Amino acid sequence: MIALYWAWRLGMFLTGVAPRRLSFAAARTLGNISYYVMPLRRRIANENFAHVLGKPSDDPEVRRVARLSFQNFACHLRDVMLYPSTSMAELESRITIHHGEYFQDALALGKGAIVVSAHFGNMDMPSAVLARRYTPFTLVSETLRPQQLMDFLTRIRGAHNIHLFPYDRAPRKIIEALKRNEMTAFLLDFGVTHHFDIATVPVIFFGAETNFPAGPAQLALLTGAPIIVGHAHVASDGHIDARVTPPIVIQRSHDRRRDMQMTMQEIARRMESFIRLYPEQWYIFRPMWKDGNSKLKVRNSRLVY
Repeated sequence: MIALYWAWRLGMFLTGVAPRRLSFAAARTLGNISYYVMPLRRRIANENFAHVLGKPSDDPEVRRVARLSFQNFACHLRDVMLYPSTSMAELESRITIHHGEYFQDALALGKGAIVVSAHFGNMDMPSAVLARRYTPFTLVSETLRPQQLMDFLTRIRGAHNIHLFPYDRAPRKIIEALKRNEMTAFLLDFGVTHHFDIATVPVIFFGAETNFPAGPAQLALLTGAPIIVGHAHVASDGHIDARVTPPIVIQRSHDRRRDMQMTMQEIARRMESFIRLYPEQWYIFRPMWKDGNSKLKVRNSRLVY
């Protein structure tokens, strides 16, 4: 496993010294190759995008979008490798935050803010800009192996006021952060291969039922923190447009389960809107819906993006 750490460091070095256009072209090429040499992930992606596009999974347009998703994900990994050597000035010039007043409105309540998105576009770089402009982020993180790689990525993000904690420590750290009027964030598209120790609620997403982790709604009900749904779209020239929707403030009722389900359904509705606009920037390589065939072949795999 230690080889993965050194492979990542080598990738960082090569990406850092290569001309930006060359590293971008190389990433797209590797993503395209991955689409063809990873048949299970390709099949899952085709099934997922068939839902989004309303077409059969073998439709040429579905296959085109799925292939672009592989390419864009490889470009995202390239950006993650460039992240440590990217100055804040460069981040600021590359990223436009639209509707920043929604963060101000949410934080004005004094209860922190819960930011929600999908595995889409590039959320890593905008989070650094948001942490600088507003408040730090405290995030739950899946544990990477080897530990050296996990520690390395944690240090990199910590330098930008983005603090990662493993599952066993994250809930307490997140609640403490919200009490300090800071932010946390979740990427929600776990689908039908979610972690079995995470509470979920059913939602209708692109016309079919799937499971969304209930964490954002649970946390909002517990702390009173508003929920901000957003996305970060990467343009063809590499510029990132981060857009958010008005904060969701849960109006509690006597039925807590219903409150959670309605909140997560509204989040699903808002996520649908930006995924529908740019489906090729959605990185969804695990079964998302219950009626896909590939879910039978994928166990509770912990994919890290």
